[in-house]
Amino acid sequence: MLSICLRRSSPRLPCTSVSLSTSTPSFSTPEIVIPPRIERGPTDLLEALASTVGKDYTAPHYRYHDDPWLIPYKTNNKRDFTLSKEAGKKAAQYILNKHPDLFEHNRIVAEPPITAFQPRAAYNRDNITVELLDNLVSSFQVQDSIEVFSLLQKKGKEIPDEMKQSLLELVAFNNEAEAEEDGVESRGIIKNQEKWKEGGFVEQMYSEGGESCESERVAMLVGLGRHGGGQRVWQMYEECKASNDRIPVEGYNVVITRVDKKEGVEKNMGSIKEVLMDMKDAGVAPTVATLISVLDVLSGMARSREKERYEASCRLALDMLAEFRVLGVEMSLGVYTLLVDIFVDNKNMHKSPILTDIMNELEGKDMSHAQHSQDLWFFPSAMKVCNLQNNVKLAWRVDEFLHTGQNSRLLSDFQHETVYYNNFLAVVLQNDEFQTAIDLYNKLTPHTSSPMFPYYQTLLNHIHNNGALQHLSKVWDDLQASDYGQANKENQYALTYQVMQILKANDPTLFDLTGLSEVWVDISRKVFNHLEDGKTSKALYLRFNTLAPNICDLVVTVALREGNYELAVKVIDFCREEKTVMAKNLSNDVLADFIKASVSLGEFDKAIEAVEYSVDVGSSDALKVGLVVAETDLRMDQKDFLNKLFKSNSGWVNI
Repeated sequence: MLSICLRRSSPRLPCTSVSLSTSTPSFSTPEIVIPPRIERGPTDLLEALASTVGKDYTAPHYRYHDDPWLIPYKTNNKRDFTLSKEAGKKAAQYILNKHPDLFEHNRIVAEPPITAFQPRAAYNRDNITVELLDNLVSSFQVQDSIEVFSLLQKKGKEIPDEMKQSLLELVAFNNEAEAEEDGVESRGIIKNQEKWKEGGFVEQMYSEGGESCESERVAMLVGLGRHGGGQRVWQMYEECKASNDRIPVEGYNVVITRVDKKEGVEKNMGSIKEVLMDMKDAGVAPTVATLISVLDVLSGMARSREKERYEASCRLALDMLAEFRVLGVEMSLGVYTLLVDIFVDNKNMHKSPILTDIMNELEGKDMSHAQHSQDLWFFPSAMKVCNLQNNVKLAWRVDEFLHTGQNSRLLSDFQHETVYYNNFLAVVLQNDEFQTAIDLYNKLTPHTSSPMFPYYQTLLNHIHNNGALQHLSKVWDDLQASDYGQANKENQYALTYQVMQILKANDPTLFDLTGLSEVWVDISRKVFNHLEDGKTSKALYLRFNTLAPNICDLVVTVALREGNYELAVKVIDFCREEKTVMAKNLSNDVLADFIKASVSLGEFDKAIEAVEYSVDVGSSDALKVGLVVAETDLRMDQKDFLNKLFKSNSGWVNI
């Protein structure tokens, strides 16, 4: 036996002896159990990291991070920024495709190479093969596939029928346009759904082989249905039925969506039921997309002003929902989106409680895996209904559902996000406590949402009514950053006039808030500068701006009350210069206050200029304010000027 003494670094610890024996071990080796391998996706690690942090509402959206000086604060600028960025990428790709030789030595090399970032190859008769066509079709490159196919035909190459069919399906499905890439930042900004290209490559390819086969007819049916083929969809459907083709569920779905919504309810439902019976006879199981197609037709019919048509559409929608549930079809948010569209009409304002019932069923569920494009419209539509019905409790439930699980992924579209948050801000402001509304406003503005002119009008009223003047400075800064809620010139002046009314009605000395006087003067100065800068604007010339005199009145009043005589002088000088242009003149009370302030400060020249202005504009109090100035210690030239000014006035006595 071997004895080893282990000496510890601390002298207070005793020496410990450990015995090691080669014959009898004093401990057992633990068994190592290797857990089974867990399959991981390519983004699982990123999702795990993302789940540890929330959204930073104080920062702009990632798409605007290029340059802090270019961060947009209004919806139009956000739209222009995104489209410009996307256009820049397309321009760079265009140059790369046209002049790949310029980028041979400075191109970033990636392993493996990323096809999307490579310059587009220039195809000719010498560098094309059938294998190349197969590769292009399998990678969904529509334009290149069409070009290579045409060259192969001219070259006389034999192309397999299977490859022709794959090409036809690809081109018909995308209507001869490039397939839309995932993650495009401009998605939802521009609605650019082209109509079916008649006489194009697809139709030529479809008709060149003589009698069409089953797969070709089905490809044409789906393509026509996706891209607004009109009545040709039904013609192709009847042709498929006559040929006993095996139509997939996608084909039946597009046929249902092309039912003429202008026809009566009974006729349209007869057409829909006929298609559904054809599906049953063919043994094709309906999907949630089938139900959405049916509800989409009913939604169009429910928009009718006829009460009977609306009620029939609502009843049929519930019947269809019950039947599809019996079939075991799993519902997606797109189904509930269309139910809301059917039951709640924005024009007729039907106060249906359907959204409350929907939220009772959906709350607590993670519905982030979209199955249909209509799924993306659920949250904007639901919040819009909450706003129309002034139901703030329901709005908070919708917002809580949005932040359940990964549901917020569905609100990634620019248009969807804008509609959702504009309605959310509006319904909370109009129906919830003011503190809750202003907290939400400070959280979402200006990066997440950019409110419009009507919202700011209502918000300013609430600030005044609740005496929440501490928020006015931040709201004013947001107003300027958003270009006054993207309002036209007339409404911009309406907002600045409303702000000045609030400043006049709320004397800072009556509040336990420090620094309000400086804020009031700063806002008044900016309001006047906005008026002065816009006097020659073609959108609204000064002569047509009926609010300009009222704004000047308020600016002078606030400036004098807060002790900023220089600002008041600046406004009076502006009114004197533009007296022949402005629609109205300064009020008598404001002129009298300014003249009294000038006299008390010894600014007799400014007081006399104000008196001259009152005489020129024909003020009824011109003589009155003139007499006030005459009682002061004036110079001889000033007295002579006043005597000449009032020489035709019988009530004036020379001084």
